Amino acid sequence: AARVLAAFAGKMAGTEPPKATTRVPIGDGHLDLLVFLLFSLGLFIVNWGLRIVVVEPIAARLLGGKSTRAKVQKFSQSSMEMIFYAAFSVFGILVVPGQDWFWPSKHWWIDFPSGKTLAVTDALKAYYLLYAARYSQGVVSVLIEHKRKDFWEMQMHHLVTVSLLGLSYVYGWNRVGAVVMLILDPADVPLHIAKQFKYVGDARGGAIKKACQTAADGFFVIFMLSFAAMRLGLYPYVVWSCHFEAARYFEYDSGAWACVALLYILLFLQVYWFALILKVAIKVVVNGAAEDVRSDDEEDDEDEKKPVGKKKRK
Repeated sequence: AARVLAAFAGKMAGTEPPKATTRVPIGDGHLDLLVFLLFSLGLFIVNWGLRIVVVEPIAARLLGGKSTRAKVQKFSQSSMEMIFYAAFSVFGILVVPGQDWFWPSKHWWIDFPSGKTLAVTDALKAYYLLYAARYSQGVVSVLIEHKRKDFWEMQMHHLVTVSLLGLSYVYGWNRVGAVVMLILDPADVPLHIAKQFKYVGDARGGAIKKACQTAADGFFVIFMLSFAAMRLGLYPYVVWSCHFEAARYFEYDSGAWACVALLYILLFLQVYWFALILKVAIKVVVNGAAEDVRSDDEEDDEDEKKPVGKKKRK
């Protein structure tokens, strides 16, 4: 775990060595599993520790005393999502494009029959294990967080992502797995910034609401365009490469077909979510304001509807 985290720090500082070290699937795999579990626990603690100790008090101040507990929780949830998506986007950009196999896509597959795809740098291993750990803790966090409209879709996404990362890692499809991770994260950063502006605007009202709504609409447009480009433009190409291009270099077995099936499930979820995004875009055109239909459940329980700081009367 220390070596992997050192690789993370080294990559951020630009000192991580470029040469890949071969990972032994059986011997090192048990250690990788332990590191993954430790990372999952660590990210869960970081997520909820920062949220409760730092983000929620800041959210309460930004939203004002008349805001509800539910809105504070939603703002904090979006803040942590934004932090995680942004951090992993930066880490992915630093690690993945610098790999000698990054492009063209045939290099994702040419070395698979020889087993060379099992060779990974410590920085790439750190990216992989931290990414899987992040979604693993997300499976638990979604159960604790404020209820989402797309709760089951989000759980399916988290479980499929963790399964795909684990399978691709031990099977030797880590190159395409890293590309998928790089593609999926950046679009969600402007989405959560847009939601933060909307929560502040709704809570404050007046001129602040108008300014925040304008900012929210702007970031939503950025989100919609980046989602379309990366998740419905680049990601389908990756799925095509896994399904068809890879078949030029080796015969598929059950492991390969399992990876392909999981990639198609993720593609289906992207199409489903983009349909919801288009519903929001239509609302912007008709009503002049964006409202997220993808995540938040507006049915708050009675306690959550209480203004922040006010105690319930007996």
